[in-house]
Amino acid sequence: MSLPRLAIPVLAAVSVVATMAVQTSLPAPEAAADIELRLGEVKGCVSEESEATAVELGALPRDTRVLRRVYFGPGGARHVVTVVIGGRTKNSIHRPELCLPAQGFLMRDPHGAEFAGVPWRLLRVERGAAAEPMRFAYTFFNQRGVRTASHVRRIMTDVWDRSFCGRIDRWVMMTVSSTGCDEDRFGEFLAALKEAVE
Repeated sequence: MSLPRLAIPVLAAVSVVATMAVQTSLPAPEAAADIELRLGEVKGCVSEESEATAVELGALPRDTRVLRRVYFGPGGARHVVTVVIGGRTKNSIHRPELCLPAQGFLMRDPHGAEFAGVPWRLLRVERGAAAEPMRFAYTFFNQRGVRTASHVRRIMTDVWDRSFCGRIDRWVMMTVSSTGCDEDRFGEFLAALKEAVE
């Protein structure tokens, strides 16, 4: 192996060791206070509260909270909004792309979009040819006002804050799964949803 090829792994190892040395000299990170959120009403929709299933809650750390509300809109649209409020551990929140296939869904047309200043990751989700396709979207935010639809950015921000800023932020993942609406109506609902999160 030539010297330039050895340089990359050696530099990577030195960087990791240096980072670990810095981390051990820093105090343990402190967890931010819990975020108090509520899902309110969306103009033009009627809604009802819904609860997370025992399976969902059993798969999450104990200090994770889940809120869910179902909104019924014009033309038979149905929007299920789920809010997951993370706790101290990193595994309270994960990318929906990890669990949707495990539930038997096929994901199509992933892309980003912004509605009312909020970045969202959008997908079309299908389960078999006979089932009606769903529109699906998710976004992340924390108590400091960081908003992103990028799971990578959320993780990198969280790692930086835990490792170098000495804090564990409360991250929130909001997902929306909708049926009975086209892309324009879906976008209108996502925009209106911003005012419903209190």
